[in-house]
Amino acid sequence: MIPVKNIYYMLAYAWENTLKQDGESPLDSEAFDNIYNLLTSVLIQGVKKIIKSGFARGYIDFNEEMPVVRGKIHLNNTIKGQTLTRKQLVCEYDDFSENILLNRIIKTTMVKLHSCPELDKKYKGECKVLLRSFAGVEEIDIGAVSWGRLNFNRNNHNYRLIINVCQLIHTGLIATEEKGRYRFATFIKDRAMAKLYEKFVLNFYKRELTGYKAYSSVIDWQLDELPEDNFLPIMRTDIELESHNRKLIIDTKYYPNALTNSNLGETKTLISANLYQIFAYVKNSKFNGRIGGMLLYPTVDYELEQRYRMGGNVIYVNTVNLGLPFDEIKSRLLQIARL
Repeated sequence: MIPVKNIYYMLAYAWENTLKQDGESPLDSEAFDNIYNLLTSVLIQGVKKIIKSGFARGYIDFNEEMPVVRGKIHLNNTIKGQTLTRKQLVCEYDDFSENILLNRIIKTTMVKLHSCPELDKKYKGECKVLLRSFAGVEEIDIGAVSWGRLNFNRNNHNYRLIINVCQLIHTGLIATEEKGRYRFATFIKDRAMAKLYEKFVLNFYKRELTGYKAYSSVIDWQLDELPEDNFLPIMRTDIELESHNRKLIIDTKYYPNALTNSNLGETKTLISANLYQIFAYVKNSKFNGRIGGMLLYPTVDYELEQRYRMGGNVIYVNTVNLGLPFDEIKSRLLQIARL
């Protein structure tokens, strides 16, 4: 099990260190015994700041029956609905409102958290108090939210952290609803943790690794001729570390184990699909310099540090132990980046 404090640090890097603002951190004053209380505490702190500074607002379109004209009259709907017999007009108008998508996501999240029995009463109480400020905001069907399409700008940039927390809670923690009560999953689902792990490693290197540029990109296939179809998969890297004469492509893999049983019995081997994938990235890269690839697995109870030379390139298979104190995790990540 990954210590909660390390998950906090992973979140801090994954979300570009926005968890630690104004020199303060939730962990500076409080010890958390589970991830649910931690995330809820981060959410509560962020919501308090938003309420203090004022909700983001936006124009929302309305189409409804009214006794007076507002905006413009929708003639077709007025005639079809025979609203004139009730002395009503169907009007279309927009209103500058706080009932926007971002605020609706936050309210829905806090409502669900308030119904989770695993959450400490302290945080439930704080959610209940904060919800009073959301009286003008409606709940939303979270399952219909397209998280990747949410837009942030200079007017709502302070929402990014809070929405990230909401997304992790809904996609990774909250399981099923039973008679209006939501329960937490046993732990963060692998899909959510895989994305968190990837973003953590990328942003860690962006911030901590000197002499290298850290980024993610799409690698084009080195084709002898252009195909007539679009069936080739996109090769999008997780992490690329690039200096003036060296590039290391890292593929993060959030698996329970980096090794699997072979078809021959109890012999352990690397996961072949992962190895083929990183090899394809390396051989199709057009970088003019020394290039290598790495599969980077998280672990809490074993370590791997393998090195293979293939077709003129070096492929590494490494682990980072997320159960260690974070200073040791940091040293490990910096060490393997310079192999």
